[in-house]
Amino acid sequence: MKSLLAKLGIILVGLFIFIHAEVRAEDWTFYGRSDKYLCFYDVKSINHSDENIVEVSEKQEYTNEGKDFMVERLGKKYENLSHLITLWQINCPDKKYRFLSLTYYAKEKTVIYSWKALYLSGTTDWSPFIAGSLGERLYKAVCK
Repeated sequence: MKSLLAKLGIILVGLFIFIHAEVRAEDWTFYGRSDKYLCFYDVKSINHSDENIVEVSEKQEYTNEGKDFMVERLGKKYENLSHLITLWQINCPDKKYRFLSLTYYAKEKTVIYSWKALYLSGTTDWSPFIAGSLGERLYKAVCK
């Protein structure tokens, strides 16, 4: 009887993990990769702040090569780097973007570094997308 209960417990835990993973997969949609990270955008976060501007959250999950690159460039505090969450603002008709915020997270889900933009009303701090870039892929995904 104890053996049966133990097996049932293992099955329930496995089912919980599977269901949790499925919910997570629905939030983040894969759109590209580089040798340093995998890129996802959060479909649920897409917000049309006006008819031309889209805001969307993006997640970059770092590979080992990407972590090594960040440690080399920015120091040892990035040794446990897991991912980056960036809030993009995209001007769809003009095919330009700017970042509103970004946060680097460690594997323990602690914040390594966080930054928020302070754009003044009416400023034009926009950058064009580079043809063939991952940013352009994100643009194509959210500016349909």
